[in-house]
Amino acid sequence: MPGLESEAWAQGELIVETIRRRPVPRIPLTEICFWPETVERWEREGLPRSCNLHEHFGLDRIGIYGPDLSPRRPRRVVGDDADTVVQVDEWGRTVQSLKQTTATPVNLAYGVPDVTYLAAYMEQYAALDHRVIDPAQLQEYRQCREAGDFTAVSPMEPAWFVIEYLLGFEEGLMAFLSHPQEVSRAMHRFMDYSLRHLRWLIDEQGLRFDALWFFADLCFKNGMLLPPAVYRELVLPLHRAYRQFCDEHELLFMLHCDGDVRDFMPLVVEAGFDVIQPLEARAGNDIRLLKPQWGDRITMMGNINADMIANGGEEQIRHEVVSKLDAAMQRGGYIYHIDHSVPPTISLANYSLLIRLLKENGVYR
Repeated sequence: MPGLESEAWAQGELIVETIRRRPVPRIPLTEICFWPETVERWEREGLPRSCNLHEHFGLDRIGIYGPDLSPRRPRRVVGDDADTVVQVDEWGRTVQSLKQTTATPVNLAYGVPDVTYLAAYMEQYAALDHRVIDPAQLQEYRQCREAGDFTAVSPMEPAWFVIEYLLGFEEGLMAFLSHPQEVSRAMHRFMDYSLRHLRWLIDEQGLRFDALWFFADLCFKNGMLLPPAVYRELVLPLHRAYRQFCDEHELLFMLHCDGDVRDFMPLVVEAGFDVIQPLEARAGNDIRLLKPQWGDRITMMGNINADMIANGGEEQIRHEVVSKLDAAMQRGGYIYHIDHSVPPTISLANYSLLIRLLKENGVYR
């Protein structure tokens, strides 16, 4: 391992050691997503066209491999006009997407009409071949590994699978209360298939990842989607099983969860997650309060308020960055990330100021 004075740290090593809350020379600087409209705005404001944003801003890259855990149903277009396209996807959902702008697709129908069809849908996984790999992602993965970048495998999280892909929020959340056994069986079958696929990728195909990273918005602006007791009974055992898998394969365990995670934090820690991200500031999360309470048990990633970076003046942005870094860097275990994705409301000048402040104040002395 390089000394703290050295600039020879590989990006992946810097992130791994930060997550393990070991001494590092500086905080890692990461972003997962820049909106296309953000890049278009910045190019109008002087960003070199088609430049590599991570190289331009000096960010630490994270490579994410997302395995296809769907039942691989045939995709088909069922509606198409000047503004939108409607497709039935590989999960069986009917999804409407906008053509002219970046926005979250709208789910018009789900893979399962109601909870009584859940068992029949999950029967697909009994015969589904788990030995499938995405050549394009595989090539990107290899490039990241060769460059020494941090890499994560990101399977679908089981509760999010039920809520977002099978039943929808209204039907799905109610099913956790009205049909807990059916939901639990579906999640366990999905987890069994997922872990079988991950073992094939790692043990037989030889892929090596630094982390397993769930992207599952199990909170909203007012707290947890599921009551804590329901999470503890139905979801926590699955997260602990993935934690065991991570331990067996020397993987860190990460969670992306939008919304207000303050009441969720004890359960996130109990489940064994190593990282919580992105700590959405607009939902009430504040690392200046969370770090003293939880910082010795979990690494925190994010919480720099995108709204403040977009709308604040220089001194307001400076206060946002410096005050949060002062708290977040205590005893290590902090990775910079904006508190969501980087939206087009942020100017190139303000983002450049943000990066400069992070580099000036994100060094351990």
